Amino acid sequence: MVSIFRIFAFSTLFLTLSACQNNGDLLRSTYFSLAYSKGDALLAANGHAIKINVVTKNNRVNIENSVAASLIQHGPKWLNADYSPQTNDTKDESPYQMKWAFNVPENGNALALCRKNHSNEIELEAQKKTDIVLAAFCLHNKTLTSLRARIQSEPGSDDFSQTIGLIGRKLLPSQNPERIGDCTSFDDCS
Repeated sequence: MVSIFRIFAFSTLFLTLSACQNNGDLLRSTYFSLAYSKGDALLAANGHAIKINVVTKNNRVNIENSVAASLIQHGPKWLNADYSPQTNDTKDESPYQMKWAFNVPENGNALALCRKNHSNEIELEAQKKTDIVLAAFCLHNKTLTSLRARIQSEPGSDDFSQTIGLIGRKLLPSQNPERIGDCTSFDDCS
């Protein structure tokens, strides 16, 4: 009986750890602001594409295009949204965007990614290949959700595309798990 319990416990632990890993890419838990609701994602996608803003020194346009295509293919299906690289979309005045920072230092702060000047700091700090990726869903300069990951797959590959889609699904869920019963009044959520 004890050995059956150990096998069950080991299997559960293994499945839990492998659920957070996708083809060698590792995702950390997602931060949710109490203010995030599915309404934010719906407003971001209402009548226009969600802007994809990639913060990196090298190959920005190609990575933005790859992230946008990956989110269209593998991102959250409940939202039925379109995604557009920010470099292609200069007229959109939407206050919502998804920010992505690739190859950031080990101490990169995903919560600060939406801040106005933080993007410049990240670009200056990225010196060597770290595979650390920060992603955030932003309203103006406020972080609604953010996530930290280690992506070892190459941009443009199917593994990369699937991992980006998984990050998108974690950043834009239909319910905020931090809100009790997905409360309708902000005061009820505290």
